[in-house]
Amino acid sequence: PRLSTALRKTGLSDEALLRRGGGKRITIGKNIQLGAEENAVALDIISTLNCDALQEELEREWHTVLDKKKQDAEWAAGDPGEYAGGMADDFAGELAGEVGDGGAPDPDFMEDFGATASGDGDEPQDDFVNRRRLYGNIDDDIGITEDFDQFSYGNSEPDNQGLKLTARHLFCLAAEALTLPKSTDSSPDPSTHCDINSFDVREELLFLWSSARSQMPEEVIQKTLRLVTEHKETLRGHEVHLWYPDGDQGTEGMLRVLNSGFEGRQTYNFDSEPADGSHEDLYRFHDLPSKLVGNNKLFVDVGSTLGLTSMLITFLYPGTTVVSIEPASPSWLIQNINFRCNLSHNQLQFIHPVLGGIGTKHHDDNDSMMKMVWRPSSTTATRNWNPEKQFDFAVDMELVVRLRTLRSILAEATPEDLPLGTPISVLNLDCEGCEYNLIPSMHETSFNSIGVILGRTNWGYIPTIKKPSSERARDTHKRVCTHYNFAKRCKECCDFPSLPVKPRLTSSSKAESGIPEEATVAEVAGSLCNGFEEWAHTSKLRDIPDDYGWNEMSAFAAFD
Repeated sequence: PRLSTALRKTGLSDEALLRRGGGKRITIGKNIQLGAEENAVALDIISTLNCDALQEELEREWHTVLDKKKQDAEWAAGDPGEYAGGMADDFAGELAGEVGDGGAPDPDFMEDFGATASGDGDEPQDDFVNRRRLYGNIDDDIGITEDFDQFSYGNSEPDNQGLKLTARHLFCLAAEALTLPKSTDSSPDPSTHCDINSFDVREELLFLWSSARSQMPEEVIQKTLRLVTEHKETLRGHEVHLWYPDGDQGTEGMLRVLNSGFEGRQTYNFDSEPADGSHEDLYRFHDLPSKLVGNNKLFVDVGSTLGLTSMLITFLYPGTTVVSIEPASPSWLIQNINFRCNLSHNQLQFIHPVLGGIGTKHHDDNDSMMKMVWRPSSTTATRNWNPEKQFDFAVDMELVVRLRTLRSILAEATPEDLPLGTPISVLNLDCEGCEYNLIPSMHETSFNSIGVILGRTNWGYIPTIKKPSSERARDTHKRVCTHYNFAKRCKECCDFPSLPVKPRLTSSSKAESGIPEEATVAEVAGSLCNGFEEWAHTSKLRDIPDDYGWNEMSAFAAFD
């Protein structure tokens, strides 16, 4: 449909005609033509996503939305009759009673799905995603619900006007191959909040498509874009319109962490567990020492998922160079959409997203691989130690990830705004175990030049069959435990009670924490180290002889 009638008369195939330059010249608005490269990318979007068919689907969905609005209006204006009050619920109860057991859930059915009839309906659907629940009584990663009533996440984008606009629609709009329907009443026309009418945004999305096509299989792109929709959220007072899968508990948990303590909200640690009084003096993203952020400072976010932390750093500390490293291609694609739809052109110059995982080798070997599983229900939990029985074949994806060295990534990702070799001011490690690759491979001088390391260690949550060697773990823990947050929160650090911990730096707005400058792990960790030897024995901290399980080319593990 994008080829002229004259060209079609030649009898050549569409592919042959496009190779001869017979594709449509796409015009934006009345008279702005796309450049040759952008035009070629737009045509590829139209063909790959089948934007014409998507247009037809959109029109049918809009008619459904209008019908529902009409029914809702009639309901509001009319008499609901026999369904007023609780009569509908009474009828449903009577019907359930006729089916059997008064509508009570079948215990065997509930047990098969890991639930009980006595639950309140809010139980997490996947205990394996909630790692803090896997191995003991520690609070889970994303199952926190205390402040949901006051501060909700997972909000739909109001600009959509009831339409479910996915990232497929967004790219078809960027290719000028989709027209959104018009409202038939006084309500606004449906739209995406991402300003597709801005030529800068449109151009950024077209270049993103080209980059994704060169690094991702088409099937993964298609599947990702179908799952992703726009949501109106906030990041510490900054309104953002984030693209992520509906029901993504990982992103909702991350929003709680990033909004921790803001305007009366509950305070959370970096893994979405509510913070108690002993954790009040942890470093948090919104209160980093001023000497480590701003112009000519480097923030490296390893395991950046959908880009929320990187965006917050960009909002709070203008001029900070951010390198956002993500191994899972679906998350990398979504975070790039979020950056382009929420950051200004100037802000985008300081943020550098890189697709890749961190490997185990030093700089003499920059290419290896690992298999991981990406789950739209928890995009923050991409890893290589997943329970196979929990894999959802409908939406989850097993990925082959390219592993690279941090040195090579930084050399690629820090162009003109920072001199090559600029030390890392803040390193955020939230990467489901990649710390055991990254930290031991760093040169001592490079490691010692890092200002602050944030994040956590994962030894206690990785199944024994997939753990790295105890030697690798010891090298990792001994290094990261010299940084305050790790010594304060990670039980692995208790293996080094006399290890000196770096003095806790303060932000310009906070008083001294009271921690002595020459504090040791034992002094910083306090009661965290109670029962450490038993924990070390149970988690086999000193018993894994090699890396065979860690390097196994499988994304799955038997949980023991």
